[in-house]
Amino acid sequence: MQTTTATKAGNAPDLLSGILSVQVRTEDKITEQDRIYCQNQQELLYRTLDQIDRWYAIFKEEAEQYREECKFHYEENGKVSMRDFYTYHNDRDDYSHNEFKPFDLINDLVDKNCNANSNFASRIISYFNKTYNVSVPVPDIGKKTLPMGFRPVYETYVDAVIEHLGGKSFRETAVEELLARFGKTVKPAYWSKVKTELKKDRIIFPEIIRFDEFSMQYNQRNRISYNYGGELETLCAGIAYGADDILNGNSKMIIRFDDNNVSVTDWYDLTTTNAEQIRFYKNGRIDVRFKDGTAAENCFRRLHLDEITLREN
Repeated sequence: MQTTTATKAGNAPDLLSGILSVQVRTEDKITEQDRIYCQNQQELLYRTLDQIDRWYAIFKEEAEQYREECKFHYEENGKVSMRDFYTYHNDRDDYSHNEFKPFDLINDLVDKNCNANSNFASRIISYFNKTYNVSVPVPDIGKKTLPMGFRPVYETYVDAVIEHLGGKSFRETAVEELLARFGKTVKPAYWSKVKTELKKDRIIFPEIIRFDEFSMQYNQRNRISYNYGGELETLCAGIAYGADDILNGNSKMIIRFDDNNVSVTDWYDLTTTNAEQIRFYKNGRIDVRFKDGTAAENCFRRLHLDEITLREN
């Protein structure tokens, strides 16, 4: 960690200025395990980018012999651009239309360069999202302006993660984001007449999911509609946090659960300690049973379900 100590008249150190000028390295903001992962990804990326650059240089040199004939130019990202990419030679009497031209390969290498950089950004951000259960958006790398030869550093994306936290810890951010997602999932529709209810050792969640009508009618199976799978995952994540104070909950905590064939008559056991069972209903309602009324109430309040209100007519 680098520090700079300011000095006033008489060589008396300005301690406040010294403290404020402390610059924390990116490496000090993450764990050693995080750093090793990021560094390894960067080394792997550079190896691929070096190979892409070697081929790009070869084909670019080959393309130069056609510059006057084809009147092409290079775009900001290194792609070849010309007015008539394929028919510029059709009025010639020779067989040049059968010759190898490097333009397609040059542009393909530019795309590969962009994809590799994009994959790198996505992997670094996704690593932190998965490890710490946060939802940091992946920055746009600007594929139209990303130059050939560019070498990103993982610190850039770590800084984006730290900025996303806004001074909070990973856990504080994860909890805040989970509660926001959960609240949106269980929020009653504006036309709804029912809301989430605490009833003894159960929490009743109305209208959370929907089943696919085709599967219900023709396959006699209750398959969760593909665009409602996210709601179930969020609900499970919320229950895991509200019941056991853990942040990695998902539908895998439902024992023997198959979203393509959901029972609407039986209770499923849960792997969580304080939330013991879950049950699904055909109308989309989901009940969660806890080990006792106290556990149910603690979860209810931790998830701020007591703050939900129905829309006034």
